[in-house]
Amino acid sequence: MRRWAAPIVLVAAMLNLAACSGPDEAASTKVIDRFHTALNAGDWPAIGGVLARSARNLRPGGATARAFRAITARRGQYVGGYIASITAAGGRTTVAWSARYERGAVSELFVLIPEDGGTKIESYTDNFGH
Repeated sequence: MRRWAAPIVLVAAMLNLAACSGPDEAASTKVIDRFHTALNAGDWPAIGGVLARSARNLRPGGATARAFRAITARRGQYVGGYIASITAAGGRTTVAWSARYERGAVSELFVLIPEDGGTKIESYTDNFGH
């Protein structure tokens, strides 16, 4: 019986570490970078590819493209950005993204979820000029 105690404790410790590992910054950055690349290119199908089904269903047809087209019309091209903060809870990752566009700084907020084997954008909001 004693031979089994050490492996069981090790497995329990590994499971505990995995549960507390926090949000996946690499996956979050990757999907946000894909979003901004598609936004700069005006590639609406690619933007649709990084959005969760629930986000795509909010604005059916061309409404999603029109909403995102307005972002670049107001701000110009996306220049760069980084994670200002990131948290994970309830299966969602919330990323405050500090973005820079041609016309200034933008605070963006992404809520990401796992979907179809990847990370998808469930919601996006912004605060231009802050």
